[in-house]
Amino acid sequence: MPADASRRLHERALRSVPTGTHSNSRVASPYPTYFVRAEGAYLWDVDGRRWTDFMMGNGAVILGHAEPHVMAATQDAVANGLGAGFESELSITAAEKFLQLVPNAEQVRFTNTGTEAVMHAVHVARAVTGRPSIAKIEGAYHGWWDEVFVSTWPDLRAAGNAHMPVPLPGGAGLRQEAVTSAVVVPFNDLETTAAILEARRDDVAALIVEPTMIDVGFIPPEDGYLEGLRTLTSELGIVLVFDELLTGFRVALGGAQERYGVTPDLSVWGKALANGFPLAALAGSRAMMARTEPGSDNAPFVGTFNGYRPALAACLATLELLEDGAVTRSLEERSRRLVEAWDEVVAKAGVRARLHAGGGHFQPYFTPLPVRDYRSAATTDAAAYERLRAAAAERLLILPPKALLHAAFSTAHTDDDLRALIDATRAAFIEETPDA
Repeated sequence: MPADASRRLHERALRSVPTGTHSNSRVASPYPTYFVRAEGAYLWDVDGRRWTDFMMGNGAVILGHAEPHVMAATQDAVANGLGAGFESELSITAAEKFLQLVPNAEQVRFTNTGTEAVMHAVHVARAVTGRPSIAKIEGAYHGWWDEVFVSTWPDLRAAGNAHMPVPLPGGAGLRQEAVTSAVVVPFNDLETTAAILEARRDDVAALIVEPTMIDVGFIPPEDGYLEGLRTLTSELGIVLVFDELLTGFRVALGGAQERYGVTPDLSVWGKALANGFPLAALAGSRAMMARTEPGSDNAPFVGTFNGYRPALAACLATLELLEDGAVTRSLEERSRRLVEAWDEVVAKAGVRARLHAGGGHFQPYFTPLPVRDYRSAATTDAAAYERLRAAAAERLLILPPKALLHAAFSTAHTDDDLRALIDATRAAFIEETPDA
């Protein structure tokens, strides 16, 4: 498929932008596709082609691109001219609506990105406990800040024993002390986690957990795991932080904490919170959130663009469309049907694979092993995934560029759009098989 305009834009971009992109996650070979418009489930590129989007802003666009109610609210906010640096009634109304939908939280403060929300959570945990170190799940992504960009998609050849993972930097330039002091624990292994945290009980301030691991695909918690973490962290005086950036409003209206009935001390939110507009939140108990108030013993919580009014307008409009729960229920049911159809195709093809999905997130794993943590997910066959991704691209379907990321659909995707994904899977693994 020729893409001459994207190629020319990439050549131009390289003169002023490293890689020609503003996020390394968008780097593509031989060059990325550049887009001009989005609506519903679709993107139009600079060469005039319409693509079906199965990334949806890394899961953020839950209602579809340019959803009319959200766009109208945001445009009204922009027209009023009130943006950064001041409070308005909207900042209260949006907070009230959020707490209505996330009843496990008692208070909330808005910021701009998931990374910033995580930074605030870490600061609060340290202020509360007086301890320096942060514990996190091996393989999980919680942003690019030094303290948490550790053992994120790590090279398992250097990651040590599964029962004592070695903290590895997510890239160069991180503060070495942040990496070496980090505590890395496996997902869905309560016994190992307890042993590691008990040995570090005097210096671990917080355990941050993505309650369903989604940045490496879609790995749900096993029965009793989150409940066990809640009990364990309470006993050890460790602040339990749920990263709900991807689970929020998708796996349940009130996030994974509602779905699994486990209340963390703090939680961070974003992505679907504003249907893709840049907004994030820190939420938690009144006592925990009080530690963000001004005071020498409290954590800082400042930012010119915190509570940016156009983003809050998008948030309120999005939450209004989500509040009856119909969107979340529909995404869950359609995810279930997608799994059934996809698994049927790969079974017919004789491919050792399985599709994990929930809340509109989905991830194919090309491995015979049960996928329950990062190390089992990392056994996926990257070549088989690339075969699927290429077949999808031939049909102008956008899937993530790497085998361990995560795909997503929205309420704007039609049944025909999902069938196109199944057709791409069939083409990749059956129609190209000589004996098929």
